[in-house]
Amino acid sequence: MIIELNDNIKIWQEFNPIELAMDNGPFNSSNESRNLAKLGFQKERIAIKNHWFDVIPLRELFHLRNKGDGYYRVVYVQVNMENGEYYIGKANRPTWSELIRYQGSGLKFKNKFKNNADKYSRFYIAVFDTAEETEQLESTLVDEELLVDESCLNLVAGGGGTTKHPSITETSERKREHINNNPQQYQSMIEAAKKAFQSGDTPALRARSQRIKEVMSDEKYRVMSSERIKNWMAENPEEYEQARKNNRDAISSPEIQAKRKASFDVWVKNNPEAYQAWQEKLIASRTTPETKEKRKASLKQYREKNPEKAKANALKAGNAAAKKSSKPVYMIDLKTGEVLKTFPSQHEAARWLVAEGKAKNTNCVSSISSVCLRKPCTTGYGYRKKAYGYDWCFESDVQNKD
Repeated sequence: MIIELNDNIKIWQEFNPIELAMDNGPFNSSNESRNLAKLGFQKERIAIKNHWFDVIPLRELFHLRNKGDGYYRVVYVQVNMENGEYYIGKANRPTWSELIRYQGSGLKFKNKFKNNADKYSRFYIAVFDTAEETEQLESTLVDEELLVDESCLNLVAGGGGTTKHPSITETSERKREHINNNPQQYQSMIEAAKKAFQSGDTPALRARSQRIKEVMSDEKYRVMSSERIKNWMAENPEEYEQARKNNRDAISSPEIQAKRKASFDVWVKNNPEAYQAWQEKLIASRTTPETKEKRKASLKQYREKNPEKAKANALKAGNAAAKKSSKPVYMIDLKTGEVLKTFPSQHEAARWLVAEGKAKNTNCVSSISSVCLRKPCTTGYGYRKKAYGYDWCFESDVQNKD
């Protein structure tokens, strides 16, 4: 349907809102577009001097910020749906909240909007990368012909000469350059800032950190930060890889490791229940089938790319595991019960037997283990009491008896 508000403004809607409200039941399964319109996702277009524009929904506009500097640069129309008065404007805002709050700057429009804000509907009709483009479109729409219309709330023609609005990046770069060129002017401020941030845990720094956490924990800012980082990663792969390397090098330094450990120990002491829950969650995440498969694939890929390092790592891990699980063993004289030798492990004892010619190979470790563990004999008569002419037992077993 088309709503003709006046000679210069027309609004097209895919479905009549009154008819939608009169439908039986909340949804009509035979018409998906109609169902979406009932949920508020109705397609709209607006004509200004018979020039039609697609209305950009807010859910789409949110993702259309400039990738370079993060600005929103839009052209919009404010329309009083009761009397047909309208205002055409542009906006160049660095954040979503500022864009939504901004209604318009025309004096005549502001006075009208102040008393009848609930009667106005705002339609975003175009998004651009530069401020010059928004001003150019505004100048083509708001001309002398449109200003003659009594329903038009614009007081001056659009555009008014293109004005380049500096981006956040450009402004920051200018400030940084000015500070570098005038160090004596900012020396005291820089020293004071360094002293404040290097003075350790202070109420001022704690309050500042809390404010940052409260702002950045908001879902909107989390999404914005995530998208900004993803865009930067995609556009600067080499710089991203270098940043990761610098971060790994910084984290692996002894000073940072000691600082992180001290901070973690304090947190564990102050939050024992949270630490226990975190440990349980960590163990559960490491033992899931998905995690095991992912780790297996990652190790396989590493072994293929770094065979020598993988072999060295496997040997190192095997030796560490053997050392952790090995137990000292006593070799005991069968007649006197005297401890003849002590070995750090059963494998060391097996290697000694081979070196002395008492065993053919190191498989004799199984016999030593059977005696130490007092395993039952296969004949069914008691347990095995000797191997290769000696009695064997774990050092820990003797100490426990004492």
